[in-house]
Amino acid sequence: MFNQRVRPALVGGLIALGLPLTLTSFSASAAVDQTFHFEVLLDDKPIGEHRFDIDVSGDQQRVTSQAEFEVDFLFITAYRYRHQSNELFRNGCLERLSSTTNDNGTHYKIDGSAVSNGFRVDRGNDVEQFDGCVKTFAYWDSTILKQPKLLNPQTGELEAVSVQERGAEQVAVNGSEVEATRFQLITDELTIDLWYNDELGWVRLASDTGKGAKLIYRRL
Repeated sequence: MFNQRVRPALVGGLIALGLPLTLTSFSASAAVDQTFHFEVLLDDKPIGEHRFDIDVSGDQQRVTSQAEFEVDFLFITAYRYRHQSNELFRNGCLERLSSTTNDNGTHYKIDGSAVSNGFRVDRGNDVEQFDGCVKTFAYWDSTILKQPKLLNPQTGELEAVSVQERGAEQVAVNGSEVEATRFQLITDELTIDLWYNDELGWVRLASDTGKGAKLIYRRL
């Protein structure tokens, strides 16, 4: 299966295919209403889409994330993934979270809300509280690159991360080449490459699934 960290809550795994279980402005978080719409590919084969709609009102950002993936193998659908997340941020910090996921038949439901000096997450079978300003794996918001930990909205786990800047590269967006700065977001289990353009913000994601297959987000 794909590692769950690639999801902004994102993609699950493909046990049947032998893959391991594994998603603004460039300088700051989104200050105006925006939509980030991506085609998702596995080894250059389209498998679905992931869309982020961001509604800004004053110091609040309401984010709806919807992902749908299907992977076919030998003319049958070997893997399906559906995810929806609703997140509310205030001054860049997570205020509320509600997500549901169907990871090829395995279901997740996460609810969370801000409490005094932190954020409380209900995973259904347990509850945990995290201190300070919490952010999710919200790749559309480049300020996550400064965070030491990020919350996985599918699993409700807070995960340690580190970031390395890799320099400017050319990236295809809607048939045109744009210059974007590549960053590597590193977790305990994998490295996620993220590209940001000064005007368009987040334009691309790529991650090795762990056994040679490449997961790619291509901005539409």
